[in-house]
Amino acid sequence: MNEITEKNTATHNHKTDEKKKKRTVLLIVLLILLVVGVLLFFLLRDGGTFSSVPTVTIETPDKKSVSDREPFSLQVQLSALGEDSYPAASFSIGFDPSKLEFIGLDEGNVIISNSDNAYGVSLPEWSVNVERANETGVINIMYLDMTGGRYAFSGDLLEDDNVLFFLNFRLRGSVRAGDILELSLDDAVFAANDEQKSLASNKNTLKTVNGRVVIGE
Repeated sequence: MNEITEKNTATHNHKTDEKKKKRTVLLIVLLILLVVGVLLFFLLRDGGTFSSVPTVTIETPDKKSVSDREPFSLQVQLSALGEDSYPAASFSIGFDPSKLEFIGLDEGNVIISNSDNAYGVSLPEWSVNVERANETGVINIMYLDMTGGRYAFSGDLLEDDNVLFFLNFRLRGSVRAGDILELSLDDAVFAANDEQKSLASNKNTLKTVNGRVVIGE
């Protein structure tokens, strides 16, 4: 009788251990799935590798010295475009004009169609008011093809490294070591002739990634 009882007890303990192991494995699998899900959420939200949404990114440069008064440039990059053509584009970039002086734009390498020359392409001419930007702390940048499509942006014209333009700044005398100067893409649009096909940050059809300038010693 004792032998039977011991066998039953051992069998019960074995089954209990197996259940505990299965529960532990299940909890580990669920935890892994949760972590992967969170990572994918943030990656897709921020226009990461797995996101198909075009993204405009302001470069964050290496840390600047508080005594550095030389002009410096930041790339504004574009990851992709949709399948349509885009005869207009605009961007509003906020910055602190008491810490940074905006001194203008330089052209990037993103080209537009242009049937008027032998190569069929050209660089866009961006419009920006430098003086007004420093008064308001908002850089409004615009490109407009008055023909509605002959001189438009297109995904077919993009390469691997797509720089829309360079933002040129100089540090002002008021900067202090430890300052973090945000450059915020408050609005970004690539407009198509069919409004439904336009890309816009306020409609989540165009992602934006802000930049910052960090001030060291």
